[in-house]
Amino acid sequence: MYTQKLKERIGGYSSSFVMKGRELIQSDLNSSQQKGILSIPYLVEAITERRCLERLVFIGDKKYLSIHFCQGLTVGLVVTPGTNMFVLDFTLKRVLESLEKPGMLEKPLSTLEEQVPYFDRPKDQVILNVPEYARQVLEFVDGKRTVRDIIAQSNLSPEEVLDVITAYRRSSVIHYKS
Repeated sequence: MYTQKLKERIGGYSSSFVMKGRELIQSDLNSSQQKGILSIPYLVEAITERRCLERLVFIGDKKYLSIHFCQGLTVGLVVTPGTNMFVLDFTLKRVLESLEKPGMLEKPLSTLEEQVPYFDRPKDQVILNVPEYARQVLEFVDGKRTVRDIIAQSNLSPEEVLDVITAYRRSSVIHYKS
């Protein structure tokens, strides 16, 4: 959620991580890099004994690591040297503010789960040409079941079910009843 929004909005983005306390919440870093960032809270603890800390920046030859501390989160961004750090700070604060507003995250998911998807053409024609994983979801689309019901009946994870439904909605194969 956080890393995807950051990737969409920040130019020069390479990868990122989000920590709450000492727990890694999200990351798109590889596993060896993730092990290294787990020591960041200890570094921050040592520094904040003497002064307040809003941001740390580690500068390398090919990439920068910018670590921001806001709203109880530690957000690290690996960016290219050409990244405008002022714009990076501004964009990061906007992304975090928009995601932290009460109810912002739950609302779209709950409304999507309440939708009743249906096909605009016969189901047999649609299912004939879809991959097996998508068929495990689309076979339950009948115009009567909600997305929540389809998630419960499918063998796939909720994220995969939502991905399939969203993908076929974008391609105008599935529609929602009003």
